[in-house]
This record gives sequence, C-alpha cells and structure tokens, in this order.
Amino acid sequence: MNCSWEQIRREIRAYRSSVNPSNIANVKDFCFDERNNRAYFLATDPSRMKTSTLFMVDLPPLKCKKEKTELANKFRDQKFSFTFCSSISHDASESIKPSSLDNFSFIDLSSVNNKTQFKSQQSSALPKIPTVEWKPLLPESCLKEKHFSETLSREEMFVKERRRLALQGITSYQFDSRSSQILFNYGSGIYLGHVSKNVDFYPRPIIPYSSNSVTCSGGIMNFSLAQSPQNNRISPLSSPSINSSSPSSPCCPSLNNTLPPRLDPKLGGRNCDLVAFIRDRDIWVTTLNGLETQLTFCNEHDPDGSSALSCGVAEFVMQEEFHRFTGYYWAPSSASTCMEELVERILYLQISESMVDLVLIPRPGQQGEAEEYRYPKAGTPNAVSDLQIVEFIPRYNEDEEVTTSPVHKRLWGPAALDKLFPWKEYIVRFGWCPNGKSVWVQLLDRLQRRTAIIKIPIANFMSLSEYQKSGGELDNLCASRIEVVFEETSDIWINITDICYFFNDEIISTKNTDTNTSSPCTIQPRLPPTKLIITSESTGFRHLYLVTKPSAESLHYHVRPITAGDWPIVDRPIYVDAKRELVYFTAKKDTPLEAHIYVASCAETADPYSVIRLSELGYSHFVVMDENCERYLDWFSNIKEKPKCGVRYFEWDEGQIFPKVSETLGIFVKGGNEEEVRSNEDKRQNERIPIGEFFNFKNSDGVTIYGCLYRPTNYIQGKKYPTLLSIYGGPKSQMVTNDYKYPRLLRLFLAAHLGFSVVLIDGRGSSDRGLAFESYLKGRMGTVELDDQIAGLEYLSSMNMGIDLERVAITGWSYGGYLSLMALAQHPQIFKLAIAGAPVTQWELYDTAYTERYMGFPEENVEGYHNGNVLTWAEKFPDGENRLLIVHGQIDENVHFKNSELLVSSLVKFNKPHVLQPYPTERHGLRHANVAEHFETLMFFWLVNYL
Repeated sequence: MNCSWEQIRREIRAYRSSVNPSNIANVKDFCFDERNNRAYFLATDPSRMKTSTLFMVDLPPLKCKKEKTELANKFRDQKFSFTFCSSISHDASESIKPSSLDNFSFIDLSSVNNKTQFKSQQSSALPKIPTVEWKPLLPESCLKEKHFSETLSREEMFVKERRRLALQGITSYQFDSRSSQILFNYGSGIYLGHVSKNVDFYPRPIIPYSSNSVTCSGGIMNFSLAQSPQNNRISPLSSPSINSSSPSSPCCPSLNNTLPPRLDPKLGGRNCDLVAFIRDRDIWVTTLNGLETQLTFCNEHDPDGSSALSCGVAEFVMQEEFHRFTGYYWAPSSASTCMEELVERILYLQISESMVDLVLIPRPGQQGEAEEYRYPKAGTPNAVSDLQIVEFIPRYNEDEEVTTSPVHKRLWGPAALDKLFPWKEYIVRFGWCPNGKSVWVQLLDRLQRRTAIIKIPIANFMSLSEYQKSGGELDNLCASRIEVVFEETSDIWINITDICYFFNDEIISTKNTDTNTSSPCTIQPRLPPTKLIITSESTGFRHLYLVTKPSAESLHYHVRPITAGDWPIVDRPIYVDAKRELVYFTAKKDTPLEAHIYVASCAETADPYSVIRLSELGYSHFVVMDENCERYLDWFSNIKEKPKCGVRYFEWDEGQIFPKVSETLGIFVKGGNEEEVRSNEDKRQNERIPIGEFFNFKNSDGVTIYGCLYRPTNYIQGKKYPTLLSIYGGPKSQMVTNDYKYPRLLRLFLAAHLGFSVVLIDGRGSSDRGLAFESYLKGRMGTVELDDQIAGLEYLSSMNMGIDLERVAITGWSYGGYLSLMALAQHPQIFKLAIAGAPVTQWELYDTAYTERYMGFPEENVEGYHNGNVLTWAEKFPDGENRLLIVHGQIDENVHFKNSELLVSSLVKFNKPHVLQPYPTERHGLRHANVAEHFETLMFFWLVNYL
C-alpha cells in the first residue's frame, strides 16, 4: 500500500507523541556525596523541562551491622523479585552457575533465569520495598535567569559531537567531596555552587571581573622554537606575561562582546578554590570570584595559527578514536604536602598539529565561506605531543603585586619521551600518581600494536633555565628514573581502556624515601615501589592484572592475573578496596548480552578463576560505588523493563573473603510515592514500545552469533513481513544487549509499528566477544562483515519468524552506512533497498588512528584498501530505481561529505540510479529536531512505498 509524504509524517508524529517518556530519561553520571549522604546524577525530566539537568537523592542512612542483618533476613524471607527486592546473597562458598545462552536457538528473555524472572503479579508487593525520592538539585527558576544561556560556540559543539551528546542543558559536572562543591557548564558559562543538607543549591556564574591585564616583569623564560630539544618538532612554551582579564581588558572583553569560550573546566588547587579551563587553545585559571590568569601562551607563540599549537586540548583523533577528551589534570590535593607553599601544578600536553592536513568544510548559510579543520587522514602525519607541567602561584586579589610568572617544565635531553621511546606515536592516557610525586603516561605506537605504561618523578621535569643551569649533568640520572611499569605487544591491535589504577605509594612503602621531589637537584637514590591494576587482552579476552615493581632501579616487573577465562572485562570504572584487597568490576562472564558487577581478589596468592557475580541475571547493570566500597548504586534494566536504580550495600561474614549483597536501601522513584511507582509500571504495559526477542545461531565457521528480532506490531503467526536489517557491524560496538532500548532504538520501534520486522545482529567484528571475534575484519573491512548478517536473516527465515527474504532493506549510520552500501553492491539479490547514513566510502579519507588500527597503512595493504573501497564496487550497484538512498550532513567533520560526493560521482559514471539527501546544517549526527523528522519521514516513505 502506497502512502503519501503527509501520511507518513503524521504517523511518525503520532507515534512519537504516544511513546514520549513521562518519567526521567537519559540518566547518567551518578556520584556519591558521603558528607551529605546523597547521590547526584544527570537526567531529563520531560514533565518539568526538556533539557538535561542535575538531580539528587537523599539516601537512606546506613544502619549498624545488627540492624542490617535483621533487615536482610526479613527481606530474604519475603523472596521478592530482584527488581524491587532487597536481598541477593553471594559469598565465596556459593556456587554460581552461569546461564548459558548457547544451548537453545531462540531466547525468551524471561526464561534466562527463572528465579529472577519478573512477574507482573509481584507488583502488588512493590509498596513493601523502600523507595527514595529523586528531585531536581537545580531549581527550574535558576535555569531561566539571563546568565544561563545555551548558546554554544563551534568548539563546544565539536566537543558534544565527539562525546555523542545530543542533549541540551547540563551535560557533565564535577563534584568535589572535600569542599562539597559542584562545578558545571551550561552553554558557554561556568557555574559553581555549594551543596548542603539544609540549604538549597543555587550555583553562581564565575564571571571575569578584574580591571586591567597585567604584564609580569622578570623571571621570563623566552626561547624560540628552534631551541626545542626534540628535533625541533615542538617547544615548551615560555611565559611572556600573566594576563589577569576583565570585561574591559583586551584579552577578556565584556560579556556583550565576542569572547572565546571557556572549555573543559576543572575544579582544583590545594584548597579546591581554583578553576582551570581552556580558552582559545591555552590553559587559564580563575579564582572563584572571577580573577583570571593565563598559564600557557600558544596564541602569543603562534598568532596566525600556522604552527597549530595548543595546550591542554585533546586533538581530534584522541577524542574521536581513543575517547580521551581532556589534555590537562590538576595535581592531586595530596601533592600539597610535598609542594612548596602556595605553588600549584597542572600536568598537560602541548600539541602541535602543524604537520596535520587542513580540511575545508563549507559553512552552512554563508556563501563562499568555509571552516578549517586539522584532520589526519590514513597514512598522513599525526599531531605531535609533549608532556609538560606548569607551576604557578595563584593571585586571589587584583590588588596583589605580580612578582612571578608561570613556570613551564618538561623532560629534556635523553630523558625526553621521544628519545627513550622512539616508537611512540600517541599519548593515549596520562595523569598524576596518587601522592602527586610522580606522573604516569600510556604510550602507543602508530599501528597500535605496542604500548607501555611509564612512571616519571616530577623532579625530572625542568624549566629551560634549570636545564641550562644543570649543563646536562642530570640527563642520565633522569633517564634512569623513568620506569617502564608495564609493556606489551600484539599481532592484532591493542584496545585502549580507561582502567589503570595506581595504588598510593605512601601505602605500599613503609618509608618515604623521597623527601623532596620538586627539584632535579634533590633527586634521591631510591623511589617507592609501584603497584597498579591494568587490563590486557593478551589471552584473547580483556582481563585485569596486578602489576608490581619493587623499585625504580629494578629492570623487571611482576604481572599476576586477577581474572581469567573466556569472557571479557567491560571498559567501565573499577573500584578497589585496598584494605581487603578486593576489586569490583563490570564484565560479561555469564552471558555476552548482560553486563554484571563482579568481585575478585587482588591478593598475591588469589586464584584468578575465583570470581563472584554480585548482580542478578536477567538484567544489565551499571554500578557506581562509594569510595569505601561499602555501598553502591545499581542502575539496571532489561529489554522488557525500564531502568531502575537501587541503593545496595555490602556485608562481610566472619572468615569470608568476598562480601554478600544485602538489602536494597531504596529504589529511586519520582516523588517517593508508592502509588506512583505502581501506576508507572501499569503504564509501561500500555506503551507502544515493542519487546525484542533474542536469538542465536551457529555461523558457517561454528561461531555463535547473537541477534534480536522486533516483530511488527500487527504480527500474525505464519505471515511474512517486509524486513529491515539495522546494522552497524564495525568494531567498538555491540547492538544486541539485554537492556532497555528506549529511546536509543526509537526509529526501529517506529519501523515495527509501521509493519516491518526489524532485525539486529552482532556479527564477527563487534565488541565484547574477545579479540579473535573482533579482529575477524582485520585488514579486510567491508568484505567479510555481511556474511554473519545474511546468515542471521536466513536462520530467522528457516525458523518461520516472519522474515520475508524477498523484501529486505538494510540501513545504518557511519560504519553501518558503509556496510549498507556494501550490502547493496555485493548482494543486490538479497537486499532490495539500502538507506546509508553518513557513510565512509574509501578508507584513505578517514582518520589515521581508526583506519590504521584495523587496516594498517594504505601503502602496505593496497589490496585491503582497494577491496574495502565502495567506489571499487560502484559498477555492481543495481540498475533498478528507488533502491539506494544516501544521507549525509554537509558539515560532517568526522566522516566528511566528500565521501558521499565521490560515491555519487562514481554512480553517475556508471549511470546507476540513486538519491542523495544532503543536510546543510548537520554534522555526523542529526542534531536538529526538524532535520531528524525530515529524515525519518524520508526513510519510511522509501520503506513503505519501495520495499
């Protein structure tokens, strides 16, 4: 049945309206406030406002051990479902059997674990379970004040693109437990407020105020780029002046004038009374009353931008491909005991992108104008980075005399990282060790097959004048004291994670052998031992390892597995109870479809196979733990049930190594009203959101592949329906998981509502199935991924699950758009129609870090790049009309519009029918509501009328 454009649009609007959430959504970034016994998080509440904002929960008090035990026994006797219940008890003596999904081919989620099956009749027991009220931390009236503006600069929009943030409002925040302060961005403003139990939270903007810029005399380190000790590739920046900015000063005009935005703010300093931020490629610091000081001076060294210098900023590939979104860190507060009085320190990276290609992208609405970007394409030069420390004495009052400049320190001579590690291409992670006396850095080579974690005493960092004064006499000593605490190589590639936990040296060592670490002239002969937890996929699966190194002088380190087995650790935060020698982590041990919280011992004699699951099967869990590892927030859901958050705590029985989870202290609900909880659950049954059904099958190589099917709303047993295969198919992604999919898959739910069978399949190349599974596409992207997808469709058809193999469409975005094109070109007899969004069409156009990781260098894998080029297959696209729709944002700075331009040129060359829909205002994602609606209308107009 053909439908008009207007009919499709009305149907889309009606469906979206019917499934709009009434409760909080987009919940993320939980944290504990121990002092006020609270938890904070970000979310949107459609009943109040459409933007993301801060929420809080007053947590139930932790009871004494006797009260805990009595309550736990009471709840055990009631045997409620985990969803609202109080108790699951796992200790070291229990035998927890994994729930295997490999023994049957079609999965009903409710049967994964009958003991934890959700039963609707249990909702009557819900009011017996404690509930805790969540409510906005920030008054709605506060966001309506004039200084709360959501206007974003280009730089801020880029940050949101890299972080995949489509929401407006507050998208991140920092809570400091020492000072009970919360810092956040709103639009281009920085806001800070104090949280207290009995006082409303009312943050105030940090606005520059001082009267004039101040130029410092004396103590200035001036030298040219030619004086760089690293082959003239990059130079430590000098400090020509200290700028204290104000609305009337040249470097900080009034708020009514154009002012570069303040990005990546961080609360810090020994008294937690300073905020550092990035402005126009430099690091600045401000007091809480708005007195700003510039700490680095890229703009003064590079006024025309030709050297493309920046300080404290993560370059494009570091954000996009390695997910490091910052380029600087405050010294920890513990460092104040070993620092000179009043001196503050910030560790940062100085970046030069002068060798990186410039890309021009037309600016929307401005004829003849374009935006410039530094974008390293596969096989071309990357940015060059240099690790530095800036030391400064903050000014708290504009009347104070300025007597010193910020001092920039770096590694020199043989102790420079490029000299010690000539294979280094990327600094993927870095930071301060807990005691502030050393820093750590993770290095990665160009092809991402070699990595090292190194530890550097801060005494190794010297200013230019200090280095010149030393005459190079300390070069060898400094080089010898840079420790390699872990190193590994891989024949495939090394996946970088955020899991790198350093134990405090002060706790490990009984003697403080380093009495003064601030000056290279006072370096002592011995340093404390090093102990850290890292991840590695050396066995084929990501696991935790304990690394110990007895001293800086030792050439060897000891690596012991904390976990082991054919299952992966998930790249999420770990929590270490150093006193009990326990590590809490997220993994997919029992099933690849669910993320669970586990605990293992990191003691030297512990068995790495002794791993205990603490969360309930049948749900996916995201856990945030308090600093003492005594209680945690458990955000859990499954494909049928909306997310809920429970507050749980641990108990230890005498003589047991592992804790047990005892008593839910409360379930987060809106308003804390028990009747409202029940009514919300009733409402869920009436919502028009389809429930997916998991399936698995063995592919031609005997590998188990998982998928999910959403049947059409009007499904009738035995009838075949037009089928939509939604695909990503590339690495670093897993689509088939047992968690709640709204609103992420709303577009696919709409397809089911309109009468389509919708299929998702995680074939080889996707994540969290081990390195062998993920690396199946190594060197041959675009040529092997579709085999598992087609096998999954054939499997569903053979099981009479409503799949019509004569009417299959494929759609995806980014890598999914790329595979949608390849599917239609390589298998036109299977796929009748393809809708490709923002596709890569030839890998030489994509960035270095991603492309070279999976495909190697273009000149070394000529065949792989040729076969993986969509243009190579242009002649194979079908000749029938209304079979190929290409969609792309014209200002996409990630997958450039040039990809689609070149494909269209090839299609025209071979006279192949196609439709290109450009969106002039869109980047890699469709961020504007009117554009998203247009695309959905276009997409379903094609599917309804042409499939």
